[in-house]
Amino acid sequence: MPTTPVLPPQVVQDLASEGFGVVRPQDGPVILVPFTLPGEVVELTITRRKRQLWYGQAVSWHRTSPHRVEPRCGDFGRCGGCRWQMMDYPYQLLYKQRFVQQAFSHLAHLPIEVPPVVPSPVIWHYRNKAEYTFGESTSGELVLGFHPRGDFAQVLDLTACQIVPPAFEGVRRAVRAHARLKGLRAYHPIRHKGLLRQLLVRGTEDRLVAFLSLADDRPDIALDLLGPVKESVPGLVGLGYFHNPKRNDSLADLEPIPLAGETHLEFVVDGLQYQVGIQDFFQVNLPQAANLLRWIRERMPARCTVLYDLYGGVGFFGVGLADRAEKVVLVEKLPQAVHSAEKNFLRNRHRFPSTAWQTYAGALEDLTQVALTPPSGSVAIVDPPREGLHPTVRKALRTLPFEEIFYVSCHPATQARDLAELQEAYQILAVQPFDLFPHTTAVENIAHLRRKSSSSR
Repeated sequence: MPTTPVLPPQVVQDLASEGFGVVRPQDGPVILVPFTLPGEVVELTITRRKRQLWYGQAVSWHRTSPHRVEPRCGDFGRCGGCRWQMMDYPYQLLYKQRFVQQAFSHLAHLPIEVPPVVPSPVIWHYRNKAEYTFGESTSGELVLGFHPRGDFAQVLDLTACQIVPPAFEGVRRAVRAHARLKGLRAYHPIRHKGLLRQLLVRGTEDRLVAFLSLADDRPDIALDLLGPVKESVPGLVGLGYFHNPKRNDSLADLEPIPLAGETHLEFVVDGLQYQVGIQDFFQVNLPQAANLLRWIRERMPARCTVLYDLYGGVGFFGVGLADRAEKVVLVEKLPQAVHSAEKNFLRNRHRFPSTAWQTYAGALEDLTQVALTPPSGSVAIVDPPREGLHPTVRKALRTLPFEEIFYVSCHPATQARDLAELQEAYQILAVQPFDLFPHTTAVENIAHLRRKSSSSR
């Protein structure tokens, strides 16, 4: 096979928002090169060509950055999870701040100065949820791990993931060993054959639950695999499975089937207790999640008429800030999350005995006329998925008389787009990025908005 030619040494000039090093040759398109840092001089090969953009791979370094460090994970560079373990942590925070600033300044033309990112209190073993995938090696051996970035047909067997608690890895290795002994086969997404699809682990080092996703309805297999693990991992308090006969891995529309022990977890954030199921969305970095709540609390009115928790999930913000409101209205698409939110409100009732509570289950864009009738003095918290606010929701937020909005986002580009439209009716008082995902390129950002007076619009 012909070999790809190695380009002459090139200078890495910047980082793109997905974490790629940016090389700008004088006589060709921009080249994005993973695992490189600004100021480094590298020789590289081209791995993929598009008309205006090429992708490359560094094969040698003539000069390295002073911000380069030794990755902690033995799978770094192959696994699709972390992209920045080769970068020292302060430099990660600097570039995450720049990413938010670029989204606001260049994409949305918002005249906002973005402050430094709030660092994560912990940067290793911080995730409280992991979704492992079963696969097969080239020799046909069962593996259990993560996909390489951008390649969902392959599964990388791991040595030891460094951003989940060590107990998670104990569960993964034990399940893989038992499955190999029993000769079980991984599900193949193209052939639609095989049994084992995913292993979900959630919790903390000393208290966690594990669920399998199986292509066939085999509770006996789930018990055979997870039962012995419960004996060997002291923190494993509950187990269960999903029967997923579909061609996709989504579990949102499937019912979790408990098999043994307690399959709901209790997370404590800033003194509040949250019950979370295996499927429920919840912040994956608990110490940093507390900082999100505190930042909003410091800027909320001492008492608002109604606090609307939109895209509310299990009530993280609505419950966490309920003591500041006469009433909380939570809107969430997934009925099981709404059920959990109602339980979380009740279990924390002693913190806000005079606050009323109401929930709506359904997509926010379909419920705006029903759910959103804010009286004077109301505050909204919106925490949409990566794609940002639905156009219908953006229109509703512009026209409905919220006094203040706190917009929480894990995707600064779509947040900036939405804020550019919302600033017609709101003044952006402050923004603050938080690092919930160390060693990845992701960053969480909160924007605080206040409705403009009629005379200022």
